[in-house]
Amino acid sequence: ELAYRMGAALADDCIERDVDILLAPGVNIKRTPVCGRNFEYVSEDPYLAGVVGRQYIKGVQDNGVGTCLKHFYANNLEWDRFHQSSDVDDRTLREIYLKPFEIACTAKPVSAMCSYNRINGVFASENKKGFDILRDEFGFDGAIFSDWEAVRDRAASAIAGLDIEMP
Repeated sequence: ELAYRMGAALADDCIERDVDILLAPGVNIKRTPVCGRNFEYVSEDPYLAGVVGRQYIKGVQDNGVGTCLKHFYANNLEWDRFHQSSDVDDRTLREIYLKPFEIACTAKPVSAMCSYNRINGVFASENKKGFDILRDEFGFDGAIFSDWEAVRDRAASAIAGLDIEMP
């Protein structure tokens, strides 16, 4: 209930400032205390992150502003984030890193944002496997954005399913 109310309050702020899409919530899992984006992420627990994210999205979008679910996915490190790879087995990806996005997608966010890093060697902006999971399994039908300057290869990103390169 509190996450919903916070989303509604944020929607009011967005409307006052002519903001159409709030670049939040961040449901990526906090895995290391030195990740520079931790202040944006709601929990270290996949279920809690997903449920809070879902209610946040509903609160914002029920009040006329879109959301951008982020950072999809396994965005673990700030150090060397443009080059490092988060290497994670499939079971861990499913149970820990993808679970909050699966839950949050039930609220139908209008957009999602990928991260800078590689996931198992493939840049997030070029990760067709991840985008297919997001769309085909989680039912996401919104626009997928890159994080700012996260695209390395525009053609590979477009083929993988990225919709918008930011900025």
